Amino acid sequence: MIKHSQKEMRKKLRRQATIIVSLGLIVVVVLIILAGMLIFRFVSDRVSSAQHNNFETTMAYSESSGQTNNPSLSNPSSDSEQTTVPVESSTISSSSVESSAPDPTDVTDGVLPTELQLPTIPSDIDGPDLTGYLVVIDPGHQMYPDSEQEPLSPTMSGSKDRVSSGTSGVSTKRPEYEVNLEIALLLKVYLEELGCEVYLTRTENDVNISNIERAEFALSYMPDAYLRLHCNGNMDSSVRGISVFVADFGKHKSNLCVWADALGQSISLATGSPYIGCNASSRYSGLNWATDIPSFLLEMGFMTNQQEDELLSDYSYQLKICSGIADFVSTMPKNTSR
Repeated sequence: MIKHSQKEMRKKLRRQATIIVSLGLIVVVVLIILAGMLIFRFVSDRVSSAQHNNFETTMAYSESSGQTNNPSLSNPSSDSEQTTVPVESSTISSSSVESSAPDPTDVTDGVLPTELQLPTIPSDIDGPDLTGYLVVIDPGHQMYPDSEQEPLSPTMSGSKDRVSSGTSGVSTKRPEYEVNLEIALLLKVYLEELGCEVYLTRTENDVNISNIERAEFALSYMPDAYLRLHCNGNMDSSVRGISVFVADFGKHKSNLCVWADALGQSISLATGSPYIGCNASSRYSGLNWATDIPSFLLEMGFMTNQQEDELLSDYSYQLKICSGIADFVSTMPKNTSR
């Protein structure tokens, strides 16, 4: 009986030992897995941080040197049905991750940042007297796209990205948003020299301002002309010229293409670049939300054409664009609602 009891006891102890060892192994395995996960997460965070820092450095270089690795060059208008149609200027920023989108009226409101260096123009420019005229300029796009959707129009269904990427120079490698702002700042100084009152929707590239916000900003001033400056792109590098897009509905529908032709032909006369024509469309939210004022999406030239790409970054050519726009503004009726 005693031997039987001792045998049973030994079996019981062995079972307990087996259970204890098994539990110990499970604990060790769990600890190893947790340690591995912590190590993996630490390494991933370090790699992500390094990649983020490298991206910011690259973008800073692009901003200062005018170089970019924009893959949209071969398909510059990602949201358009035809590459000859201009990219909608839904104009973000890397800062959208870090801060909320600024109110355009807080960003510019006609008052430029004190640190902004405005371009200079020749002292002997000759142009029409624009005293009493008011123009709002919208430099198309911005540094980073924003795929968040916003309504296409106040009167129709559908939506579009708040901000699309734009094109880039086949020769200069400059991003479109940079060239648009450069010409817009020069145009502001040029028109003001002739007596015009001018406001910009943005004065820097690192912003997040949607098409609707830009339109609302323009509407708040009831300008004589709302000019949205863009550069065009096409899969065919031989395509060049100036074109103007307008909304196909609204208060000024019957006059928009007449005015657009005057704008395009005026710039063509000043620059020597061919005027392609006016296109009335309901695809552009930045125009659809500003139909109570004369609104124009101006394609100043094709950055996918080597000659025009280089000209669009040439100071003397930019002055010719400004001259053509000034002559056009002088022909516009003044807004009696202001």
